[in-house]
Amino acid sequence: MDKKTIATLLWLFISVFECIPAAQAQKNDAKRYKDLMDLGVAAYQKKNFTAAILHMSEAGSLMPNDTIAPLYTGIAAQQLKDEPTAITQFEKYVARGGRDAAVFYTLSSFYKADQNYEKALSTLEKAIAIHPTNRDLANERINIFLTANRIDEAIDNLKKAVERNPNDVQSLVNLSIIYTNRATKTDEEVDKLEIETKKESDLGKQLADTKKTLDVYLTEQKRLNALLRKQPQNAELKRQLGTVKQRITDNQATIAQLEANDQSAMHASAALESGRRLEEARQKYAREKELEKYYLTRALALDPGNYDANFNMGVRYFNQAVKLKKVVDGMSSAEYSQYGKKVEGQVCGTFKKVVPYFERARQTKSTEADLNEHLTNLENILKQFQDKNVICITPTDDAPFLTTTPASPVAQRPAESKPTTDPKPVRDNPTTTAATPQPAAQQPVVMAFPRRFALVVGNSAYQNGSSLEGIPVNDATDIADRLRALGFLVTLVTNSTKSALETSIGQFNQQLKNADVALFFYAGHGIEFDNHNYLIPVDAKLTDPDDVDLQGVDVQKLIDRMRRNTQAAFNVIIMDACRDNPFKSFNRGGSRGFKPVGDLSGEGNMYLAMATGWGNVAENSSGRNGVYTRSLLNHLRSGEVLDDVLLRTQIEVKRQTKNRQNPQVVTEMAQEIKLKF
Repeated sequence: MDKKTIATLLWLFISVFECIPAAQAQKNDAKRYKDLMDLGVAAYQKKNFTAAILHMSEAGSLMPNDTIAPLYTGIAAQQLKDEPTAITQFEKYVARGGRDAAVFYTLSSFYKADQNYEKALSTLEKAIAIHPTNRDLANERINIFLTANRIDEAIDNLKKAVERNPNDVQSLVNLSIIYTNRATKTDEEVDKLEIETKKESDLGKQLADTKKTLDVYLTEQKRLNALLRKQPQNAELKRQLGTVKQRITDNQATIAQLEANDQSAMHASAALESGRRLEEARQKYAREKELEKYYLTRALALDPGNYDANFNMGVRYFNQAVKLKKVVDGMSSAEYSQYGKKVEGQVCGTFKKVVPYFERARQTKSTEADLNEHLTNLENILKQFQDKNVICITPTDDAPFLTTTPASPVAQRPAESKPTTDPKPVRDNPTTTAATPQPAAQQPVVMAFPRRFALVVGNSAYQNGSSLEGIPVNDATDIADRLRALGFLVTLVTNSTKSALETSIGQFNQQLKNADVALFFYAGHGIEFDNHNYLIPVDAKLTDPDDVDLQGVDVQKLIDRMRRNTQAAFNVIIMDACRDNPFKSFNRGGSRGFKPVGDLSGEGNMYLAMATGWGNVAENSSGRNGVYTRSLLNHLRSGEVLDDVLLRTQIEVKRQTKNRQNPQVVTEMAQEIKLKF
């Protein structure tokens, strides 16, 4: 044999001997793989996920093309909430050719949670190429576009889905919700631009109001100086005078700035530009609401019983009615007499348009709690219109005046899908609660009044009864601070005796001769006896029922004195009194409550707000403030309307106490006007 032949035979001989151990090694790896997977599965079944991950990940390293080991290793890691390991194993699964849609979906969800949106979308694109008809994958791609604020891409993807399948109802519903979200944001922009435009055009009014406020403080300064000449050591009077002097300085500086910098031309130009942007925003809002309706209409044409489409269309008209009602609420008397009844009829008619959509939705899902609550709410609203003999006018198109923000609109329902994990719905507006708008009659004007005076009283340290642990003093202190921030001249009295309380009330009534707004706040013990309501000073010693009239402060007399001593447009009394009966138990939260007060009538608007209902008692509190005052502080802010503050406080207290405490508000309106803080 020649050398070439010998070399060839030698190569073949060596190759055969090399293949024998390689084949043996491959056989050993397969057995080892099986043993490790068996150990991993057994550990998984025993919920020993750490051991399962250890065994199955080692098994996966033995078979570079295997998809089973990384799949189950990733699932075990999910059970331990070990996301890094789950991501690594699922990435191996995908790289080795795995095709399970749930794995792609889960992997993209991990990337989305880390805000790695490009990787999340790339993973979904690979999955959709394998499963082109999978709705969950397509919906999650839309969710990621929305989460990443890539709204145009989301819309484009949904439109393409509808082009591919014109009967794709869910994509149509999703499109409508995207335009709902866009319209909500545009509506917020409209609100801001309305405020900006008004601000630019109101500088002249600002100057006049500031001068008027300055006059009030100058008058108050004279009064306090006169009192200090009689009581030179009175620390409270000195504190009040210091506050008044600071307000005078602040107002003088504002007036000087407004007068020295006469930039009316500049502000007129700014107002014009704000007005232009406002009009553009309004037009954009109208287009987005039109597209919202267009896609819902298409969805309902394909599937008249679709729950989401019916619910969202009903919500659309409900919110439209709420917005239109706010227009009625903001009308002056002259405006209301001119065209208010017609617009109010459109409000009623728009609410009526909601009914068939909510009823069809209920036919599909009769047990949905939110839907049934909204339907009950809607029935109550329409009954109120009926009781007022309002003639409902069904608008032929979308109602006008849709540029104000609804107080508490119903939230649109997100599109439903059934993915293998838990994606966020295809929408970004938060869930809110259903509004309960009250039908309007002759609606008042909302105004901010500059001359504001308050007496705030908090009694905790009772000498002859159980202490209230400082909570009423905290309540009074926090309310006083908030009222000062809202422009009130505040007198704070804590742990007052009968003499101190009556003196404070007398001085307060003297202040009110120049007041626009007079506010009295009381926190502490209060009781009802012999059809009279009494506030209890800290030195009261009630051993006999007849002592109440002598040692308490009669609420009706307080009301009468405020009426006699003030020409204010508003008199406000807020009482967070526990209203217990010390003859039975002098503990906060006793057994009896206030009775309805007598006469509230007078020249100004009178508000009497009670922490709980007639004959009932207030809840105990474990925090710094009582339940009622804590809720009141949450809503008593600049720009809010008094009526709204008291209503929202009432709702919050009822919710927090599960309806055990129901605050009451009694009003007597002498003028068609509302107070804005």
